[in-house]
This record gives sequence, structure tokens and C-alpha cells, in this order.
Amino acid sequence: MKIRSVLLSLLLSLPALFTAAHAASSILVWPIFQVIKNSDRGSELWLQNEGGNAVTLQVRIFKWQQRHSASVYSDQKDVLASPPFVTIQPGGRQLIRLIRLRPTAAQQEDAYRIVIDEIPGVMAPQMQNHNAGLIMRMRYVLPLFLYGQGIQPVGENGPVTDIRKNLSWQILSSGGKPVLAITNHGTRHARLSDIFWGSDAMHPDVFISKGFLGYVLPGQTVNFPLPQKPALHPQLFTRLADNVAPVMIDAGR
Repeated sequence: MKIRSVLLSLLLSLPALFTAAHAASSILVWPIFQVIKNSDRGSELWLQNEGGNAVTLQVRIFKWQQRHSASVYSDQKDVLASPPFVTIQPGGRQLIRLIRLRPTAAQQEDAYRIVIDEIPGVMAPQMQNHNAGLIMRMRYVLPLFLYGQGIQPVGENGPVTDIRKNLSWQILSSGGKPVLAITNHGTRHARLSDIFWGSDAMHPDVFISKGFLGYVLPGQTVNFPLPQKPALHPQLFTRLADNVAPVMIDAGR
């Protein structure tokens, strides 16, 4: 079974803006950047109910790939969420263990998405839509990366410049509109935020995106819409991790 990213596109960008994901249903999720190193058997994910009603959640993990500039999700047997279903009482919290089931190939980073769905149940009268009787269902989507022998997570044992040197950009046309095509020639993902044209890293001229823009997985090219094609080809800068200075990405190669 494959789930196209268009079904989740609104939710994919939200968690990356915070140190924890927090939505209207009062479920707090942390940490939102999940990794399992080669030396580890798994990772921990915490869910906390800050609302006044019990909440039942389903936790699933999908393989995450990028094809033709779009994300594609599929079933996998590499990593397991345990338990996959939980009911959390008001004020309670629940530990979800993310368990590696098989080794990741050496020098390889594998990408996954953790999808947490709120399962509708009987809601308190004050939370019901008295006109239509609708029950709102929340979904949380988090990234998960597994690493093989000889490769470390982004930001460990090396600055983000190790990621930067494997990125390149071009301006292309898609459907008659300009797009910024960013290619990742490396073996680890790139997470782009605060991306802009400028003369140097400290003086932005035109922002393409303030805040989180998107991911480019290893060996992939992702197109991002541009409001207009710049008259010149200025330098392109982006943040590759939170709380670090922007770095320049080289033009296409």
C-alpha cells in the first residue's frame, strides 16, 4: 500500500517548526526529530495528553522515498512502533518505542515517516458540532532516519557544511512556472529552512521561505515553487539545522 504525500502535505511541515508537536487536540509529541544510530536498537517517542478527555492514538511507520520531486510512502518491515495503539488519559503520557527490526546497510541512511492518528470516539458534548455532528481527527507526521555502519546522523561528527557541499541548485520550469530544483548528491538528508537569495549569509535580499521549506533525501532532486524567476542568478543561502547560521548552496552541476 502506498500513500501519496498530497494527503499529508499540510501536516508534514508543521512539526518541523517546533521542538515538540502540539495541535488543537492537546496532544504533545516529542522529540520530533527521530534517529536510530547503527549502534542503537531503537529510539523513544513520548505522547502526552494535555486535554480534558481520554485520547486513543494509532502509531504507524512508513518507508519514505522521493520520486519525481514528490514524497511516496509505503509499508515496511525495518522498524516497529510498540505499542501501535494507545489510550492516554487526561494529564497522562505514554512511551512509544521505535524498534529496529533489521540492520541498515553500511554507509546508508534510510528515511521513514512516523504517522500518529487520533482515532475518533465518543466526544464530550461541548466538543461536538451540533449542526453536523462532526468528529475532528488529528494527524501528526514526524521524520525518522535509520543509519548503517560508518555513517552518523546529520549534525554529528561534522558541521552542516558536510551536507552543504553535496547540495546544488538550478532554476527550472515546471508547468510553465519557475521552480527552484535542489539536488542532494550526498548520503544524508538535507532539511531546508530560511532559504533566500543574497549577497552573503548575513544579508538576505529576497526570501524564498522564512521557516521550514522541506527535505531533500539522498540522491534526489526536489522542486520548490518560486514566486518569480530572478533576473540574475544571485547566491542561494539556507539553514540546514536549527540555531546555525545560513550556508551557501552552489549553483547546479
